[in-house]
Amino acid sequence: MKKKINETFDYAVYLHMVGNFVPNTDLKQIKDIVTAVNDFLKNSDPELIKERLPEIRSLLKKMTDQFINKFPLKCTISEIATAWNDLFKNRDDEYSFLNSGIDYGWFEKFMDLSNFYHYNYVPYHYKIGIFGHKGLGGIEEEFLLKDSFNLLVKAQYFFDVLLKYGEILKQEEAKGQKFTNEKRSELTELNYEVAVNSRLSIVSFFSFIECFVNSIGHDYSLRNLEKLDEKQQEILNGMKNKGYLSLKSKIEIFQKIIRQDKRAIINTTDDNQIKEPFKSFFENFEDLRNSSVHYSPKKVRIWLKPQDWIKKANDFSKISMEVGLLFWKTCYPDFSEPDYIGRLDFNYLYDIAKKKSETIKKIEKQM
Repeated sequence: MKKKINETFDYAVYLHMVGNFVPNTDLKQIKDIVTAVNDFLKNSDPELIKERLPEIRSLLKKMTDQFINKFPLKCTISEIATAWNDLFKNRDDEYSFLNSGIDYGWFEKFMDLSNFYHYNYVPYHYKIGIFGHKGLGGIEEEFLLKDSFNLLVKAQYFFDVLLKYGEILKQEEAKGQKFTNEKRSELTELNYEVAVNSRLSIVSFFSFIECFVNSIGHDYSLRNLEKLDEKQQEILNGMKNKGYLSLKSKIEIFQKIIRQDKRAIINTTDDNQIKEPFKSFFENFEDLRNSSVHYSPKKVRIWLKPQDWIKKANDFSKISMEVGLLFWKTCYPDFSEPDYIGRLDFNYLYDIAKKKSETIKKIEKQM
């Protein structure tokens, strides 16, 4: 009898789990049902429980079937219920998952999630939102990619304002109007906005590539733990002999572990063999990024004209998308472009960032 009770309540636990991450579910209603079932099984007379148990089990099964049909199981309901309970067991911060979410790969072990996100690929550590964030999701490289394009759009916006204002000043000068200190100060501020947003976009695009490469290694490691030795796992997590691997080394070595033929198609550690766009990424922009992060008089200059900054930002943004896409396709030649980060399509991602910027301006006008 105890086994039947536990098996029945496992359906309630499963129902609680899906209610926490599947969008458009009434979590309050599910919680009420789970609580009512728990209270009944805990406090009722054994004979009454025995009498009502088939009915309760049938009701819970009917409710869970709609989710099982959408997300077919890879194991038993009881195994899922145990894993879900263990996830929150002995945690003082039970709601810490509220903001961070739960790994996609954790859920994927127990059920088929192909109908959850309509992406062609989802990394193991992609976070699925739960509680109030259910239906949402995210991963660090996506945040950095959005940051990068947001800064690039701002840099271009201020550069366009600078050009337009420069033309106005030329027309005023032609009419005999003086170039005042106030106008010089305004031009200086515009120059600064172009420079700072361009400079930070370069830093962000470089950070995105570092994060993306690390993410590919980490994802492969998590999905293939059983067939990787300790040394390979260490490398895929960016380490070797307890030291950190450089980005160049990771790009080259990761291919040898992830690719089926165990070859490095992209060479980044030999200066004589490195090819575009990796050559420009490292030789032309890595120093500029490093100077922007921790400048010294011996490093590449970051005191540049606004037109130089905006050109470098635009050039590097496109090179970064090429680098990311080529690395992805080299590691996974049978996969298409990654949907979860906008397929690394420059025009698509730029348009999204521009629309967001226009939305903010529209809000400002309404205030």
